[in-house]
Amino acid sequence: MNKPLSDKEKLISMLTEIYDQLEDLEVVLEASFSDLRKSLDQEEQDKIRESKQKLFGIQQTLDKVNSISNLELAGEPYNLNWAFNCR
Repeated sequence: MNKPLSDKEKLISMLTEIYDQLEDLEVVLEASFSDLRKSLDQEEQDKIRESKQKLFGIQQTLDKVNSISNLELAGEPYNLNWAFNCR
């Protein structure tokens, strides 16, 4: 015969079910946060790469300006339009 579960056994059964659901939720959340971390990391890498490219462009421009200034100090004629278009 099937004996009805006592209140204590029912409670244990319910808690076990809740625990199992929480374990499943943990797995899903971990995967979700892992994907989010990867996405945020990629965004940051893209921003760093973009900033690096901009800084490189600024550095090249400064190098051109400095070379023009050096020519000016040496007394040689220069053309700004030619210098900035020359790469």
